[in-house]
Amino acid sequence: MLAAGLAAVLALGLASAPGGAAAAPSADPATTTPSATVRVADTPASDRAVPRVRFRDCGRFRCARVPAPLDYDAPDGATVSLAVLKVPARKPSRRLGTLFVNPGGPGGSATEFATYAGQFLGSTVRNRFDIVGIDPRGVGGTADLLCEGRGQVGYPRQAYPRTSPQIDRWLAFDAQERRLCEGRRILDHMSTADVARDMDHVRQALREDTVSYFGASYGSMLGSTYAALFPSSVRALVVDGVLDPVEWTSGRDGTGTTVPVTTRLGSGEGSREALVAGLAACDAAGRPACPVAGDALGAWDTVAGRLQDDRALGREIRLSYDDFVGTTLGLLYAGDLSTVAQVTAQARRAIRAQDARGRGAGTGAAVADLAAVRRAAARTVEALPFPGPDETVLARAGSTPSAAGTSARARIAISGAFHGVLCSDSVNPSSTDVWPTAADTADAAAPDFGPLWTWSSSACVGWPGSGDDAYRGPFATDAADRMLIVNNRYDPATPLTGALALQGETGARLVTAQAYGHVATGTNRCATRAVSDFLVSGLAPAADRTCSGVGPFG
Repeated sequence: MLAAGLAAVLALGLASAPGGAAAAPSADPATTTPSATVRVADTPASDRAVPRVRFRDCGRFRCARVPAPLDYDAPDGATVSLAVLKVPARKPSRRLGTLFVNPGGPGGSATEFATYAGQFLGSTVRNRFDIVGIDPRGVGGTADLLCEGRGQVGYPRQAYPRTSPQIDRWLAFDAQERRLCEGRRILDHMSTADVARDMDHVRQALREDTVSYFGASYGSMLGSTYAALFPSSVRALVVDGVLDPVEWTSGRDGTGTTVPVTTRLGSGEGSREALVAGLAACDAAGRPACPVAGDALGAWDTVAGRLQDDRALGREIRLSYDDFVGTTLGLLYAGDLSTVAQVTAQARRAIRAQDARGRGAGTGAAVADLAAVRRAAARTVEALPFPGPDETVLARAGSTPSAAGTSARARIAISGAFHGVLCSDSVNPSSTDVWPTAADTADAAAPDFGPLWTWSSSACVGWPGSGDDAYRGPFATDAADRMLIVNNRYDPATPLTGALALQGETGARLVTAQAYGHVATGTNRCATRAVSDFLVSGLAPAADRTCSGVGPFG
C-alpha cells in the first residue's frame, strides 16, 4: 500500500522484490504522436482497431511495448507506451488464459512483480496462466514520473513532522515536489481509472475475451475499479490487502473535503491494532518465547516515548524515534512480531545501559546488540514480495545526499508516482492547515502510526496533475460473483475494515486469514489455496471463509 513519508523505514534500505527479477522492458518514448487507438466501454470509440501485442524475448520472459491513448477522451490522439511483461504458462496445453497482476504502491512495478508472482500464487496458477504485468502510468517502464531539477529542500529527516519548523520544512518539500513535477504530460493521465482502461486495452490487444486478475494492496483499488468499469471483461478477480475504494476516492459521509485521504483509510489504526494484538500474543506466550512478555506493549510505548522526548538519547544508542517506529512498521508488514519484540527488548536494554553509564560515556555491548537485531529486521523486510512502506518514495528519499537537510541548491530527483496516482484519485481538504490537526487526531486514535500515515498525503494540496478522468464510484459491479476479497485480520496498512467495506459495496465473497502481515496470499496456506482454487475454477466460494493462522510466538 501507500506510505509517502516514511523516512525511517527508508533508512532500513528495504527492497520490494526477491533478487533476480528481470528489468522492465526497454523504454520507448513515454508519449508519442498518434498511432494506436482503442475501443473501451466508457470512452469515446476510435476509428481503428486495437493492434495485437508483439512480444519479444527478454531473458526468461516475454516483453512488449503497447501504445495506448494518452487520454481516453481523445482515443485517436497522442499515445503512451505501456511496458508489458508476460511469464508464459508452464503447461500451454492446459492454459486457462491471461492473469494480470499488480503489487500495489501506488508506485510498484507490475512487470517486475509478474516475474515472481507465480512463486506465491502456486504451481497450479503458474502452470495454467500466462502471468502478465503492465506497468501503471508513471511507474517503471511506462512513462516513469521522475521529477528532477534544482531544489533547496532536502527530504525531511522525520517519518512525520512534529514541531512547527519541521512542519514548515515538510510543506516546503511538498511544494518543491509539485514544482518539479509540474508540466509533465503524463501527470494529467495517471488516475487508477486510466490504468484500468490500459488493462482493458491490453486485454483487447491480447485478443482475450476475458482476463483474470490478482491485485495486492493498492492493486486492490485497481481491481475494484476495473471490476466496476469493465465487468464483462472479468473472468476471475482477486483483491488481497484491500483498500476501501470510497475512502480512497471521495470519502464516506462527506469527509473527503475535511479529512485527508491517508487518515480516512485507517492505516494508522490498522498499524496500531496489529502492534497491540501482536504484543498481547507476546504476553500470552511468556518468556523465553518473547523477551518483553509481561507488559510487552508497555515496553514498546516506553521505548518510543523515551526516544521521542530525548533525541540525544537516540543518538547515543544509534536508534532515533523515527527509526524505531519505522522498523516496527516494516516488521508489521512482514507479520514478524517476534523481531518487533527483540528490537524492543534490545532498545530497552541499550537505554538502561546508557542511563547507567551516563551521557557521553560511549557505546557498549547493548548498543552493538541493538544494531545487530536491526540488521536482522532489515533482512526480514527485504524479503517482502509486495512494496513495503518505503517503496513508493524510494526515489523521493533518494535525493542527492548533499541536498538532505541543507539549504544549498542541489539537483534532486523525486518519484512522482505515489502522489501522481493518490492525488488524482482522491478528494482532499483544500488547505494544508488541516493536516496538523488531522495528525493530532490520528495520533490520539493510533499513537505513533496515525500521524505518520496522515502526513503522507499533504502534497495533494495544489497538486499540479488533473483528476478529471478519475473514477470515484459507484463500486458495485456485475462481476461480484467472479470476485474474491482476501485480507489478513491484522494487516497494518490495509486493515480488515477495507475488505469489509468493499464487500459491502459489491457483495463479493470474503476470505479472512486470522494472521498478521500485509497480504495473505503466499504466507497463509489456507488463503493461498482459496485464491488458487478460485483463479483456476472461476467459481467463488459458496460462503465467506475464515482461515486460521500461525501465532506470532508459536
